Amino acid sequence: MGKEDATTKKRRKLNTGSSNESSKQSPVDLYKKVVEFEESEAKLRPAEKDATLFMKICQDVRQLFADIAELKAKNTDEAKEKISAKRIEASLHLVALKKLNRLEKVRTRAGRDALHKEKQRVDSTQLLLQNLLYEADHLNKEVTKCLQFKSKDEEIELVPVEDFYKNAPTEITRPEITKKDEHQLQLARLEWELRQRRELAGACNELIASKERVAAAIAAARSRLDALAPHLRDVLKSTKPLQECLALRLDEKREETKLASLLPSPLFLLYTNASAYSDALGVKNVAVVISGDEDEARRLEQISNLENELVVSNDSDSDPEANDEDQREKKKRHHRSTKVTKEEKAEAKKKEALKKHPLNVSLSVKIPDGTALNLVFSYLMHLKIIVVKFYLDHSKPIAGVSAADVLDGDCVLNELYTGDSGNDSPHPATSYLLKAAGITDTFQHFIPEVGRPYIWAQRMCGLDFMTAIGDEQKDLKNFQLCPSLSVATVENFIFTLQKRLKARVALMKELQDLESGKIMPSKETSTIRLSGSLTQWQSVSWSEYSQTPSTAFLISEGLVTPDNMLYRAIITRQSAKLVALVALSSDYPKKAPLFSLTLHYNGTHHNASNDDIRDIERVVNTDWQSGNIKSQSLSQQIQQLLICLDVLLESMGTSEFPPDKVMMQPVRGRNRMKPYKYIKQGTGIFVQF
Repeated sequence: MGKEDATTKKRRKLNTGSSNESSKQSPVDLYKKVVEFEESEAKLRPAEKDATLFMKICQDVRQLFADIAELKAKNTDEAKEKISAKRIEASLHLVALKKLNRLEKVRTRAGRDALHKEKQRVDSTQLLLQNLLYEADHLNKEVTKCLQFKSKDEEIELVPVEDFYKNAPTEITRPEITKKDEHQLQLARLEWELRQRRELAGACNELIASKERVAAAIAAARSRLDALAPHLRDVLKSTKPLQECLALRLDEKREETKLASLLPSPLFLLYTNASAYSDALGVKNVAVVISGDEDEARRLEQISNLENELVVSNDSDSDPEANDEDQREKKKRHHRSTKVTKEEKAEAKKKEALKKHPLNVSLSVKIPDGTALNLVFSYLMHLKIIVVKFYLDHSKPIAGVSAADVLDGDCVLNELYTGDSGNDSPHPATSYLLKAAGITDTFQHFIPEVGRPYIWAQRMCGLDFMTAIGDEQKDLKNFQLCPSLSVATVENFIFTLQKRLKARVALMKELQDLESGKIMPSKETSTIRLSGSLTQWQSVSWSEYSQTPSTAFLISEGLVTPDNMLYRAIITRQSAKLVALVALSSDYPKKAPLFSLTLHYNGTHHNASNDDIRDIERVVNTDWQSGNIKSQSLSQQIQQLLICLDVLLESMGTSEFPPDKVMMQPVRGRNRMKPYKYIKQGTGIFVQF
């Protein structure tokens, strides 16, 4: 019994010890089991049913709370018992709610973990896809590079295949192989190209050696000439006294010849021919001088020579890498340059388009009385035309406004040749060149700035644009100079200009006399006494001339244009006043002046309304051609007009104008024509035409 009690006690101790240990570990195991159970239960139970159950339990709890409140209001023993029962029931509902809440949290955590795992899987898949895309793109680029690769032999311009088979030897062509294999054909063509280039290189080396030998010979000859130069200068110095005694201009001509070598070809041709005529006619009649900036001309010539050398070198041996480097340098310089406004760019383009050569040729044409017209010929390098500026040197001061106008440079040179007013460029390509330079204005807009491009000026320099227009083979920008044309035009121009100057000087003297009221009579009519007088002579504008009714016919027929010299003369006799508008052409006295008359006496009468005025105009304007042109002058026409006015007024039979001239019949015929024709018989008699 004692042993059994001891063993039972030991077992109890062991049992109690094991129970204590299990009691210590049981909470942890129980919590895990509960968690695992709830997790498994959360997976098994549908969330929708738990949500429905949750709503139902909440509704039951609200109902229990409402019932408890009602029972508390009754405050009876039976109510108290029911309250305790309902509290127990409500507590059980709350326990159920807590369990549902735990299950929902377990579901939420499980869903979040599942979502995170899915995101990680998607990210890894996306990263793998991106890597594959990058690798595919890299492979595509490598494939493109391989496809675009060009071998050096493709840059070589090989001879055509036909020429290759025709000119190359058989050991290189190997037609039985090359015609079947393109690679072998390419190799054979490259081998033939190499052989040809070696032969050309050998020929080039021989030519270079020959060139060096010729250059050495030229250098030796130049050294001999350089050694001879000091002796020649000494000889020239020793001849200076002789040149001074003989009045020779050898040194001056030598300097002018050096300067003439810098002139552009058209001006050089003009200078050569004008100098020849200056030597033939004498410096007192024609003088030619080269003026301008010599240093700028030399610099311009050096630049043009360098450009030509660069063009030749680029055409013969072009280096693509050097060209690329030059373009890069240009781009860099362009980025470094300061910003330029549009106005400055337009002004720069305009200056470049209208740029003149630094040197020009001055030609002075003189007449015996000392009057000289100085012409300055300049060459527009971009437009390829000659422009002229001019000014007059008067031997004596000019009195009178209208007299000074006829010796104005523009007036003297206006239509020196028929139709050549110098108002537009004769070069057909001028408008295109201006548009290419971004200039919208016509060339006429720049004439006051650069000068007038007369056709005779182009011909004097050997340029004939009119003949080049019909030649389709020529480029409008490049013209061949014609020396024979320059020679003929220079000679004709000098004599024509001298003739024009002499005529203008004579006209100037006439106009001075007319402004002062003097009229130089002719020998035939010097004995006729004139009753009327010239009270006014002055120049008029084109607008004033064209608005007068008496000039409408002349303007409509094109006999008078704005290029004519226009004047107004007023002749009076007692109450009668005759206003005469006179139009002189540029080539006066070759063409007669045209008179348009308006008589103010008992009304206003002009050629459209009065036959007598029309008859007087016919007599004054057309009788010029009946006599000797050389003896006719504007003053004689004015005198004829005074005579016709006296005849008209005296034939009216009024007491204000008593007859003073002998007339066979004052009036004749239906038109009652007046006797305007003068016959020198005895003291003179007037008859009808």
